[in-house]
Amino acid sequence: MGSPVRRWPAALALVLLLAGCGESVDRTLQPPVWQTPSPTAPAPLSPKEAKGRYLAIVAPYNTALEALEEALKAGKPWRTCRDLARTVAVTSATHAEQLRTTVWPAAVQAPVTALLKENDVALRHWKLAAETTSAEALMREIRAAAAHDGGEQANKVRATLGLPVYQES
Repeated sequence: MGSPVRRWPAALALVLLLAGCGESVDRTLQPPVWQTPSPTAPAPLSPKEAKGRYLAIVAPYNTALEALEEALKAGKPWRTCRDLARTVAVTSATHAEQLRTTVWPAAVQAPVTALLKENDVALRHWKLAAETTSAEALMREIRAAAAHDGGEQANKVRATLGLPVYQES
């Protein structure tokens, strides 16, 4: 047998040889990460698609808001109106998220952004209205939300999309 000093280089060479014989992965079939195509951003909606999408997004919010307005006009109990304000808050948050994540045609992007800014202010008040503990607090928050109803901005979106604008009644 040889000396221990001579066996180390031989043992090391054997280990390196065996390590190279393990399972190998053919990396030539996989492009480097920097060459992997990134997902492309979705194309903006066509004007016709944008009209339909906008109307579908705002419909639940408009319905909830009308139900609250009718309850207030009918003198329904404040707790009933608070529950309806909660529905308005939920639908407002949902429609804001949908408006934000939709890829609008270029001409509609600025009016939608302006509408979302107003909606964010109103939404804070709708959420507070949903948690009020008195009729006075509820009405205060509803009035504050209504002051930021986004009607002017929504009409700009509608006009840009070729939809009829709302008429104040």
